[in-house]
Amino acid sequence: MSRPAVTVLMPVRDGARHLPEALGSILCQTWRDFECVVCDDGSVDATPEILARAEAADARLRVLRLPRSGIVAALNAGLAAARADWVARMDADDIAAPDRLEHQMAAAARHPESAAIGGAWRVVGADGRVRRHIAPPTEPDAIAEALLRHNPLAHPTMLLRRDAVLALGGYRAAFHSAEDYDLWLRLAERHPIRCVPETLIDYREHAGQTAWREIAHRVHAELGARAAARARRAGLPDPADGAEAIGAVWLRAAGVSEAEIVATMTSRALGTAKDALAAGQGPAARAALRLLRAQPGLRPRTRVHAALLWLCSLMPGQRQ
Repeated sequence: MSRPAVTVLMPVRDGARHLPEALGSILCQTWRDFECVVCDDGSVDATPEILARAEAADARLRVLRLPRSGIVAALNAGLAAARADWVARMDADDIAAPDRLEHQMAAAARHPESAAIGGAWRVVGADGRVRRHIAPPTEPDAIAEALLRHNPLAHPTMLLRRDAVLALGGYRAAFHSAEDYDLWLRLAERHPIRCVPETLIDYREHAGQTAWREIAHRVHAELGARAAARARRAGLPDPADGAEAIGAVWLRAAGVSEAEIVATMTSRALGTAKDALAAGQGPAARAALRLLRAQPGLRPRTRVHAALLWLCSLMPGQRQ
């Protein structure tokens, strides 16, 4: 078989509800020279049957059936199996624009020195309605600067140069929930990262979304990624080398203050609660608000805000 120009890498675990639509949006791309590698991370729902039918119907689809080991292991397995020089990430609950790969491969041809190429995305609710549109910076310097403060890129929009990612050792398991952010920071230290202005995917908000779970772990991982990047920029060894997980104890040892941890946790929990409420997901909002209330030293205004949001989460129209 000839090597494809791009490998679409899609990890999935128990994603039967949205998987057919996500697969369909990839298999009908206007750019035809690709393979799609789906890494099934030990699914126990109808996902294996859906993938078996799709694999039999389209030779561009390859399924890796893996033991349940988590998204980082699935992503690294997919990278190892990819046959193309460029790897396009895709999630099993999102929808790719028909010309997504066409736009990104055109950008890759114009800028082959880039290690990653992202793009804009739309956030859609479970009902398919667009909630907001997000457009990240497009130029390498602006992206590198933004990365020092937060993650401006959406993982499932990214096109990655496989050799550059593998040279860094791929995704790091210690940063689970922020494995993408850690990778972007490491890539940006060596290579340009760009984005195209076009909208590449519809990013679906739904009850099972990982962004609404494990908020504390995600915040720890993001703070850890920035702390590790600061150490590397200072010429010090990467404190995350050999780490199995990033938690509060690790962060303090890496020089992250308790005030920064609390401030980031408070901001993220509050933002997650608002997003969940906007999507009609009361339970996810209340889980975020419990985390918010657990933070020490909350201002009275923040406590009142949290109480009002809690009441909103109990109103008709919110999933209970």
